[in-house]
Amino acid sequence: MRDDFTNNQVVRLACVYLTKTEHYQLDSFIGQYIKTRNLQTIPHINDILSSTLEDYPGKPPVMVNELNAWIDKTLGYRAAHPDFLSLE
Repeated sequence: MRDDFTNNQVVRLACVYLTKTEHYQLDSFIGQYIKTRNLQTIPHINDILSSTLEDYPGKPPVMVNELNAWIDKTLGYRAAHPDFLSLE
């Protein structure tokens, strides 16, 4: 294989790891992120998160807490307390 091809390949997140053996598929991670930040009412939030994840500077494997922290910092969201997720 050509060196210029292998050196310029795009690395895309396919999954996010909870532990060394357990992981979320990316769409499941996005759903979990939306729920834990109580972002259901934000228009196009799935698209916002998907496009933001395209700019993630880390390389796989990525742990869920790392990615949560990066998105929180990048977009300014905060996690909701799990006991109060249903309050609106």
